[in-house]
Amino acid sequence: MIRGRHFLSSCTRWMPTSSSFFTPLRPSIRTSFNHSLRQVSTLPQRPSNKYRKLGYTAMVAAATTTTLYYTNEDCRHVITAFERCGVAGKVGVLVALDYKMTLSKHYDSEEASVEARKQCHLRCAHRVLTALQQLGGIYVKLGQHVSAMVYLLPVEWTSTMAVLQDRCDPTQPEDIRQLFLTDYGQPIEAVFDDFDWTPIGVASLAQVHKARLKSTGEWVAVKLQHPNLDDFCRIDMQTVSVIFDCIYYFFPDFGFGWLVEEMKESLPQEMNFAHEANNARQVAANFVDDKTTALVIPATLWALRRIMCMEFIEGARIDDLEYMKQHGIDPRAVSSELTRIFSEMIFLHGFVHCDPHPGNVIIRPSTKKHGHNFDLVLLDHGLYRTLPDQLRSDYAHLWTSLISGDEEGIRIYAHRVGGTDGYQLFASMLTGREWAKINNADLNSIREQEELGRMTEGALTFLVEVADILGKMPRTVLLLLKTNDLLRHVDEQLNVVPDERITYVIMGQYCSKAAWLDTRSYLIQQLKEIGWHWYLMKSLLSAWWHYQKLEYSLWFYQLATVVVDDIRTLCIKWFPLY
Repeated sequence: MIRGRHFLSSCTRWMPTSSSFFTPLRPSIRTSFNHSLRQVSTLPQRPSNKYRKLGYTAMVAAATTTTLYYTNEDCRHVITAFERCGVAGKVGVLVALDYKMTLSKHYDSEEASVEARKQCHLRCAHRVLTALQQLGGIYVKLGQHVSAMVYLLPVEWTSTMAVLQDRCDPTQPEDIRQLFLTDYGQPIEAVFDDFDWTPIGVASLAQVHKARLKSTGEWVAVKLQHPNLDDFCRIDMQTVSVIFDCIYYFFPDFGFGWLVEEMKESLPQEMNFAHEANNARQVAANFVDDKTTALVIPATLWALRRIMCMEFIEGARIDDLEYMKQHGIDPRAVSSELTRIFSEMIFLHGFVHCDPHPGNVIIRPSTKKHGHNFDLVLLDHGLYRTLPDQLRSDYAHLWTSLISGDEEGIRIYAHRVGGTDGYQLFASMLTGREWAKINNADLNSIREQEELGRMTEGALTFLVEVADILGKMPRTVLLLLKTNDLLRHVDEQLNVVPDERITYVIMGQYCSKAAWLDTRSYLIQQLKEIGWHWYLMKSLLSAWWHYQKLEYSLWFYQLATVVVDDIRTLCIKWFPLY
């Protein structure tokens, strides 16, 4: 204690003077001091308050966002929208850059330029395909629309996107279980005693499973919607709308905004299986009195918005030529029957299935008497359009003019149907043929690859005009264009010999019948209203004679085709070396 006090007292007695602070340090002391400062400066510095605050803010924001993502539906939708929009935007930028670089290069020859464009089409199509498959939902539907636009887009695009028609990723079993329990109110095992978890078909909106009902032991097909569609549909439609709006802002001539509007109208109907079941019943009722048709519509046992239970029908896709060969089915007869069915839908009933791609039509050996050794089973009745009587009649007259090469008729009815004065371009879009072929009434000839290439190049050359026609066209007619393209694709797969193609002959029969029935109805109504007049009777008889003459000439053409085909078959059988 004494020593401590003495030390303190001795220390407190020393008082520095002002001069002591300004006394220069000795060299040795100054060197040591500077060295110490350098050592201190190399030590890790503590973050400033500003950076600490930024770090804390980022951590809190990340935690809050994660919490909201899993607890708040609106926040989850916004975050998911940004993610999905980012994927779509990235692909869009890559595609745009690829095309810009490819088209801006100088090539040594025209052949090299054409090959470079083809490779660019192929690369970009595969990029977009990968993104569409990753995003799923309505993006797949968008790709399916692209695959059907063969009258406009290069074959590299349409053929690449064709895989989206029936090759999509399936939903996992646990999600299917939850969907069934939520919508039906019972677990799957309570309704079915056997349920095949491997889907027999997967589409963009739904997948189909084979199952056996507990109550009756009947095998059925159960169609279940992909559960995430409800979460993503609204987001994706908004995202696609924004993307199209941006494209239109930078490229005012871009005229494909109708595609978004069409999807906004069609998707709610396709996503409601109760609506699909009603469509199936309606089309079955339209053909119930036709005893010669091979059309079969699977019966619907029950349907909810996201689940539908149907009759199970076994068969193969309509483009499976090997299956037809094994069962002795003539592909040309299948093509002709498909043309008859859809011609009757379009020109007589006015109630049209608008998605007849090969995955939606099944072929099987016949199970009933109707004059054919096969049945055509039509699936997926979500997308139909009802044609107003005037449109149906004008459309029939338009096709009659197209088949006969009547340019004046084409001009008149192209305006009535499509609302366009560019009748030559519209006719080519509708038939998939060059104007020279149409004008020469040569639609029955097969489309050569060279003609298809010229059509594609022409569509790209007149892209603005095509977009303008599509933008002004009624959306029902747009779906008819898509239906025509899908049917033409199937027809060309089933018919490989030009002389054996009678598609337009069959269409001509139904067009002439539709025109006759409409004319007869109008003239009879006039007779009832204003009474008997010779000129009305004369018009009625003239229309009847014109119809009968065309009907018998087309019938004779078909008969001659069959006879020539039989003679050719016998010649091949008897004289195989020739």
